[in-house]
Amino acid sequence: MEEQEQDHGKKMIFVKSIKINPLKKILNRFLYLLGYFGPGNKIRVAANKMRGVKIGKNVFIDAMVHIDTVVPHMIEIGDNVKLSIGSKIFAHNSVFQDINPKYPIILSPVKIKKRAQIAPNVIVLEGVTIGESAIIGTSAVVNKDIPAGYIAVGIPAKPIKKCSEAAEKLFGNKFF
Repeated sequence: MEEQEQDHGKKMIFVKSIKINPLKKILNRFLYLLGYFGPGNKIRVAANKMRGVKIGKNVFIDAMVHIDTVVPHMIEIGDNVKLSIGSKIFAHNSVFQDINPKYPIILSPVKIKKRAQIAPNVIVLEGVTIGESAIIGTSAVVNKDIPAGYIAVGIPAKPIKKCSEAAEKLFGNKFF
């Protein structure tokens, strides 16, 4: 296992393979399915916590949210975060090893800070931090950090506006 600091001080770990105890793999798969299809948010949150995902208070995980099956312990979700249906979070990338077995698997932590909102079908890739109170628009692919308080959309996701500006335009001074 080799660890490196990449751009902006991100921690990336390079490994040749990831070995998981067969019994733990079966348990993790069961918990994954419970966290993916579970009948109710409390069950989905509890199952993902048992898999090793660090989850804060008042987190909402909708049905069919995929949270990394290989290294779920490398994902941190802050308080009051909402993960909408169909979103996917990955803390590993094996695509290079898939095309050439000499290349390593890349592991890099994902952090979703408090009050962030992830819309349906968003993909969050390894090594990303989504800032506090950020909003990620539907079907965006997040491959770089998103600053706190911004709305980000697109493929790849790019910050387009401060949340406060969008709220003021939408609601006026009514709620301020």
